[in-house]
Amino acid sequence: MAAGKILAEPMRVLNAWLAQHPTLWRWLKILRLGLFQFGMGLSLAPITGTLNRVLIDEMSIPAVAVGFLLAIHYFVSPTRALIGFRSDVDRARGRWRTPYLVFGAMLTYGGLATAPFTLILLSGEGSFTFWPALIFCSLIFLGYGIGVNVVETIYLAMVSDITPSRERGQVLGVLWIMLVLGTIVSSIIIGQLLLDYSHYRLIQVMQASAVIFVALTFVSLYNQERLKPNGELEDVAEPVRVRETLGQSLRLLAAQVPLRNLFIVLFLATLGFATHDVLLEPYGGQVLNLSITETSRLTALWGIGMLVAIILAAWALWKGRSSVLLITAGAMLGAGGFLTITLASSPAMATIFRGGVVLIGMGRGMFIVGALALVMSLVDKNHAGLFLALWGITQALAQGFGTIGGGLTRDIMQHLTGQVAAGYTVVYSASLVLLSLAAILLFVLKIGRQVQSGAVRSPWGGLDQINADQIIF
Repeated sequence: MAAGKILAEPMRVLNAWLAQHPTLWRWLKILRLGLFQFGMGLSLAPITGTLNRVLIDEMSIPAVAVGFLLAIHYFVSPTRALIGFRSDVDRARGRWRTPYLVFGAMLTYGGLATAPFTLILLSGEGSFTFWPALIFCSLIFLGYGIGVNVVETIYLAMVSDITPSRERGQVLGVLWIMLVLGTIVSSIIIGQLLLDYSHYRLIQVMQASAVIFVALTFVSLYNQERLKPNGELEDVAEPVRVRETLGQSLRLLAAQVPLRNLFIVLFLATLGFATHDVLLEPYGGQVLNLSITETSRLTALWGIGMLVAIILAAWALWKGRSSVLLITAGAMLGAGGFLTITLASSPAMATIFRGGVVLIGMGRGMFIVGALALVMSLVDKNHAGLFLALWGITQALAQGFGTIGGGLTRDIMQHLTGQVAAGYTVVYSASLVLLSLAAILLFVLKIGRQVQSGAVRSPWGGLDQINADQIIF
C-alpha cells in the first residue's frame, strides 16, 4: 500500500506532463503499437535467413525442399481474406478482434518455437526418414504460416480501427519501417550470438526470438480494444467497411485493363526479387566461405538498403516524381544487385557481394513504394482496399513461386554441372532477366500513360489492406 502511494504521485505528475504534450503522447502510443511490427521483424530474420543457410549449406538439404517450407508462409495468404472478413463482420457488430489476434499469435509462437527442430528432424539422426520428417516439418511451417497471416491481418485491422483516417498514413508508414528495423536488429544480434555455432545454440536463439515476439505483442496490443461502460467498443474512428467477396474482387480487377497489366509486371518483378530469399545466405556460405555469423549479417545490409530506398522513394514522390520511374529504378537497382552477386563468385570478392546485397535491398524498397503508389492511383477509390488486398495476395504468390523456383533451379543446375556456384549463378541471372523484363514491359504496355498527372496518392495510405510482411520478405 505504501509503495502504491509512493508511485501514485510521480504517475500523476507524468500523466499531467504528457497531457500538456499531446504530440509526444501520440507518438509514444504509435511506438507502442510498433513494438508488434518490431517483434515480427525480430522473429522473421532467423527463420527466413539463418535457418535456411544451415539447412542448405551445413546439412546439404535440397534447396527446393527448404524453399518449399519457407514458401508455405506465402501460399496460405488467402487465409487473410477469410479471417479478415470474419473479424470485420464481428467488429461491425461491436465485438472484439482480440480473440483472433490471440489465436494468430499463439500459432505464430508455436511455429517459431518448433521450426528450429527441423535441424533435428531433417538431419537423419532422429527416428524419421527424410520424407516423413519433411511432412512433419511442413505441418510446423503450415501452422506458422497460418499464424503469421492471421496475426498480421488482425493487427493491421486493429490499427485501422483505432487510428483516424487522417493520421493512418503516417502511423502505418512508421509501423512498416519498424518491421524492417526489427530484421536489421535481429540479424546483428543473431550474428553475435552464433559466433560459436552449434545446432543447439541456433535452437535456443530461435526459441528466444519466439518468446520476445509474444512479449512484444502483448505489450503492444494490451488494452488497445477498450470497452465503454455500456459494453460497446471505444476508439472506433469510423464505421467498419465489410469487404466484398473474393469472386466480386476478381471481377472488379478483370474489368480494369491497366491494373491487370500492372499486376502482370509486378508479379514478374516480385518473382525476380524472390529467388534470392532461400539462396542468399547459402551462397555466401558455400561459394564465398562466409561464416554463419557473417551470412546472418547480410539481412542487416539488405534491410539498411531497403530503408534508405524507402526514404528516397517517399521523398521523390513528395517532389512529384513518377511512380513508374520509381518502379523502373527499383527493378534496375535490383538487376544491378543480382549482376553484382553473380560476378562476385570467389571468397576474395566478398565485399563486392555485400555491395550487391545492399543494391538488392534498395531495389526492393524503391520498387515497393513506387508499386504501391501506382496501384493506388489506378484503382477505383471505392474499391481501393479490395484491389490492394488482391495485390498483396498476388505478391505473396509470386514470392512463393520465386522461393520454390529458385531452390529447384539451383538444385537442378548443381546436379547437371557438378559445380556449386553454377546453380546460384543461373538463378541470379534469371532474376536479372525478370527484373529487366518488368522494366521494359512498363513502357511497352504504356502503364505510365494511364496515370493522371498529380493523381498518385501517398504510398502509405492503404497499408492497412496490405500483407506488408510478405511484400517485404
